Amino acid sequence: MLSYPTGNFLEALRRKPQTFGLASSIQDPQEIFCNSNSRHLQIEISFTEINRATQQGELRFLNELILTIPRGTNTWVAQLRLEDIPLNPLVGDLGYEQIKDETILVVDGKARVQLSHLFQLFKALADTLYIGAFRNAINVGTNQNYFDIQVGQAFIQGWRTYKTGPSKKNNEAAYKLTEDIKHIFEFDQLEINPSEDGQTLQVFINGKSYKLSEVGSGLTQFILVLANVATKQPSYVLIDEPELNLHPQLQLDFLTTIGSYAREGVLFATHSIGLSRAVADQIYSVHIHDKGGSEVNKLESTPRLSEFLGELSFSGYRELGFSKVLLVEGVTDIKTIQQFLRMYKIDHQVVLLSLGGSEFINGLREPELEEIKRISKNVFALIDSERNSAGDSLEAHRVEFLEACNRAKINCHVLDRRAIENYFPGEAVKKVKGDKYRALQPYEKLKHASPAWGKEENWRIAREMTIDQLKPTDLGEFLDCLYNAS
Repeated sequence: MLSYPTGNFLEALRRKPQTFGLASSIQDPQEIFCNSNSRHLQIEISFTEINRATQQGELRFLNELILTIPRGTNTWVAQLRLEDIPLNPLVGDLGYEQIKDETILVVDGKARVQLSHLFQLFKALADTLYIGAFRNAINVGTNQNYFDIQVGQAFIQGWRTYKTGPSKKNNEAAYKLTEDIKHIFEFDQLEINPSEDGQTLQVFINGKSYKLSEVGSGLTQFILVLANVATKQPSYVLIDEPELNLHPQLQLDFLTTIGSYAREGVLFATHSIGLSRAVADQIYSVHIHDKGGSEVNKLESTPRLSEFLGELSFSGYRELGFSKVLLVEGVTDIKTIQQFLRMYKIDHQVVLLSLGGSEFINGLREPELEEIKRISKNVFALIDSERNSAGDSLEAHRVEFLEACNRAKINCHVLDRRAIENYFPGEAVKKVKGDKYRALQPYEKLKHASPAWGKEENWRIAREMTIDQLKPTDLGEFLDCLYNAS
């Protein structure tokens, strides 16, 4: 009801309750409310970036939308807030006016509020895919969906159509998905086919035939979840406990592969703080307080690097074949470098660790570097140069960090070009972002490109590169060194 301009929204702004449908899994409207209090459900959405937009005459940009769902009902009302001033309840004639691509709320014949960003947001939110935590305990013979994902016979038929139906795009996507899973599990060969009776999947692994029930919950989870995500390609994927039933070496692969099919991003809830610090762009912690409710706060603390390795259970990683540690500049670099390591087929040998960003790259990290060396002898580091032109000197704090690495006998490579994104070729950029985008010059700041993309999208572009595009560069030479290190 909020993905497009509708009369329901206008009535809700008048404080007239509007009805919404319940998910098939909900039998009683009380189920959507918190059990530990008796309050109504209130959802507040703030538009922080829009606040800085220039106002035009009497037209205002929306600061906040407040949705209230009275307890025990499946109805809702809405309230707008502009510059901390409530604009509700609205009376008089309400309507919409379309000015070019913008949707404006009109009150008594006057254009009052720009609403396009609101509808764009909810259109994306409406196109989410939720993956529950019990995704491996699924009856293959059922026709019921498990929340948003197809399971059982419906999934089998969907995969058959996706793989062998009339759409070449879907056929090729099914092949790509199979190749992704083959690489992640390090199979030489993998083929996934519906069984003759449509009741299960037949999986060929390295030339041997297996039923889905024979291959284990980890592989089953990859096939079931990734096939659903790949066929639907939602804006967002919401997933509970992505680490379940997976070895540590597969957890990061699982999340990044899911993210490659989500147009906007992945939100996940986990008990593994090590996994969240390794892969997430933003981390929030949830605390239950003594009043029966809970609080959600940003997790700002940055642990010592050795503590971080402990959270990731490096000793357990080593038993699974990991033998090297690579320190990278920031969190967004972890997923980007992972794509490069995948090209070199060493992504399951290297544990990636964020240095915490530019402000943490300095000579003061030397004690932590020494601690890491006591945990693993094969430690490497890769940092940006931040140079504005060829021949520029490194900033003092980067020189100090490089010297600290040298004293700790850590192979630290400073990129010749400005940053990781300066190595992306135009073909890869355009494939992910479109023809309006271009490759950066070797020392060009990302924010100076027009249009620019976000650093959190770097890994998607890296995923489209080839090893031949990396090898001639200094970054490729460093990865070769990492590959050959024993």
